[in-house]
Amino acid sequence: MEIWFLLRIVGCIIMILIAGCTSQAPTTAITTAPTPLPVVTTAATITTEPPVQTPIPVATTQAATVIVISTTAFPTTDPILHRWVRQYTDTTTGHLLGYEFKFYPDGTLNYREGTPKMVSDNIRIDIVTGSASGTWSSLGDNKYLVKIQPSGQNGAQFIREYTRVPAHEDKAYPGVVIAEHIESSYEKDSINPVRLKPADEMYYPERAKLD
Repeated sequence: MEIWFLLRIVGCIIMILIAGCTSQAPTTAITTAPTPLPVVTTAATITTEPPVQTPIPVATTQAATVIVISTTAFPTTDPILHRWVRQYTDTTTGHLLGYEFKFYPDGTLNYREGTPKMVSDNIRIDIVTGSASGTWSSLGDNKYLVKIQPSGQNGAQFIREYTRVPAHEDKAYPGVVIAEHIESSYEKDSINPVRLKPADEMYYPERAKLD
């Protein structure tokens, strides 16, 4: 009796266990995919930097030195613009010597000295023993400043003030015309007042008949 009762109890227990196993659904591992995070679309902030401006160097304007060149031309009608020639007697040798000036409109002049020669009633320096260049300027009232520098720059410069004297009648000898000439203290100082001037001699440089 007790054994039977124990068997029934054991059988009930077994039935209960079987029922419990069949009623439980098999456990299945469910892998739940993670919920994706919401995609947040952020507009990219584009920062446009202003282009780097390279400073352009500012040119410094300097006041230009203006050289004023005089355009005043020498008058082409100045009465000095000719060749002026003088012949005189060398008191030592008795030979004729001479010198001449040739004036140009640009304020320059040529000087020559030597032995004069008469060619067709026109005196020229035939044998040149010395020459030089120079300048001249008008002082007004028929006066001119003459500067002569001998050729080679190895001679002494001389400066003379000449006065142009128009042709006129000699007061001491009526009817005798003194030719147009230029005179300076150099010629005046060389005149010998007690010596008679020969006919072919000149006290001053006279205007040549031909330049």
